[in-house]
Amino acid sequence: MNRSYITAGACVNAMLLAACSSSLPPSTASNVTQQQATAKSALLDRSQSHDLYVANRDFTNGGTVTAYAPGTTSLLRTIKKDIKQPTALALDSATSLYVASWCGCNGKTGGRVTVYRPGSGSVLRRITVQTPDALAFGSTGNLYVGGLKTVTIYAPGATSPFQTISQGVKTPTALAFDTFGNLYVANLGRKSGGFNTVTVYAPGSTSILRTISDGVNYPYALAFDSGGNLYVANSVGNNVTVYAPGSTSVLRTISKGVANPQALALDSKGNLYVANSAAGSGYFAVTVYPPGSKSPKRTITQGVNSPDALAFDDAGNLYVANPGEFESTVTVYAPGKSIVLRTISEGIHLPRALAFGG
Repeated sequence: MNRSYITAGACVNAMLLAACSSSLPPSTASNVTQQQATAKSALLDRSQSHDLYVANRDFTNGGTVTAYAPGTTSLLRTIKKDIKQPTALALDSATSLYVASWCGCNGKTGGRVTVYRPGSGSVLRRITVQTPDALAFGSTGNLYVGGLKTVTIYAPGATSPFQTISQGVKTPTALAFDTFGNLYVANLGRKSGGFNTVTVYAPGSTSILRTISDGVNYPYALAFDSGGNLYVANSVGNNVTVYAPGSTSVLRTISKGVANPQALALDSKGNLYVANSAAGSGYFAVTVYPPGSKSPKRTITQGVNSPDALAFDDAGNLYVANPGEFESTVTVYAPGKSIVLRTISEGIHLPRALAFGG
């Protein structure tokens, strides 16, 4: 299970395929209705004229972000400056790259989000955040960062937050937005502490609009379909729970073919993709579900090894980050196919997040 790579006190996401999830300015989103970055969820579809970025949690060398030319396996550049255990990626509308790093140095809890100039490894600015684990952009271009116990919000170009959300937030692993601009936060805290929830905040508000706890059990990723239904990947629950727009009650539960889900993504046809990383049972697979279904129509296993992030390019090709124990790769699959189209291995070391841009 790739979560074993996480140090104490933090976890990740996204859905802003981004994984998680998301759309609009950043390069992380799972469909046209949502925005999120996080390594644990779904990423924004980008055309193949955009580079692929991979966050590598290379413990030996501290970590890197590697970039690859569109549609190839060729390493374009490696970014090392200011990176320490990267957890999430996002790109803004100007294609500046944002990298969240835990940077726990000398046993101390720390962290930062480093912003790099478009198409380079040159640092543009730095944002200090305690153990950042999820990134997302709002529709106005504001940056949202999920830290240890807060979600901090930054105006474009700022390094200090103009707003902080702490109510109901604890070890957020994923951030996502619905079509109304409401922010959804997946919290990996314990239920006894009032967490292990998905909390929802109205635009511009720091107070909880509603709390989703029904069916939530260690949520690692969030995603929305075109109808506004919310999908939550529950790692301990070994399922994906679905909620109708605005609801806090489970609409349906997807458990067949799901084991320790780490990431979610939806393709242009509304099919749901779930990255399963049940290391104990050796079940590594990406399961694909038709819209509204609880049973997978196909299962992708070739080249899949402890999958931790999913993304689609604009051509509909699926990218899977595989931080395998002995070999780390990013595998690519043509639309509707389960056979590996190509494998990216150069520069890949425990990949944690994917993004397109530049």
